[in-house]
Amino acid sequence: MFVSRRIFTLSALGMVCTIAHAAPAGPLLTILDRDAFLLRDDARLALAEGVALRPDDILEVPAQGKLARLEYADGLSLALGPGSRALLAPRLKGDRGGARTYLLAGWVKLSAPKGVAASVLSPALDVATTGGTIVLAVRPEAAQVFAENGEAAVRRPGNAGAVQVVKTGELLGLAATAGAQPELANRPTQAFVSTLPRAFMDALPPRAARFQGKEVEPQKIGPLSYADAQPWLDAESVALRRANLPRWRPLLRDAEFRRGLAAGLKAHPEWDPILNPPPPKPAYR
Repeated sequence: MFVSRRIFTLSALGMVCTIAHAAPAGPLLTILDRDAFLLRDDARLALAEGVALRPDDILEVPAQGKLARLEYADGLSLALGPGSRALLAPRLKGDRGGARTYLLAGWVKLSAPKGVAASVLSPALDVATTGGTIVLAVRPEAAQVFAENGEAAVRRPGNAGAVQVVKTGELLGLAATAGAQPELANRPTQAFVSTLPRAFMDALPPRAARFQGKEVEPQKIGPLSYADAQPWLDAESVALRRANLPRWRPLLRDAEFRRGLAAGLKAHPEWDPILNPPPPKPAYR
């Protein structure tokens, strides 16, 4: 298979607006095939079609799940596949600000209408498009970006300024090994196609209008546990972990959550001064 690399700068592409932009209002969950779950505030909830989602919501589609499709007011749709964990509207700043979601693991398909710019972040690759349809896969062995339609601007977190363009039909892969470099193929590999969620192969019609005027509430399953939060507390991105401190801090009132944080402090050292604040300085007269 032909493999090449094309690397450009942001200024040359004029794509700054596709990487960092203001995130719109939260989406509606309009298609749910099998179970999916929501972590919101201090609760774990079961999702249902018609639920309105918010910034800071964390969505989980288990491995046995199939599809959770979200629709935004600007016409953009975002679908999560099996084994996905995604944070909506992550609180990151700078060139990673304004993203629709942060995909910690799993599959996401983003379809943007003509003229609509959107981006998706992940531990290995950040992806942006204007009016395109892209698929991002984040798995233990590799991260991959497929441009189904239109162009995708892809950047590695921490690699300021360098953007790689993925054109319609191309697949960009980055192996999860030290020193690996992105490889661009002119078509998707058989291995990628065989693992692509089946629901991603269909063009799904918009359904948001069906839920206008309806208030659908997610059903509470139980309290949000340390185990629920741990994948995010231990995330590789220090910036993401720090940005999420306000989200998790209210859960310190739960003794089990606090014990979990303390036991795993090496994986999230930013919690040390919160769990073990320094003694107050003595007052001098």
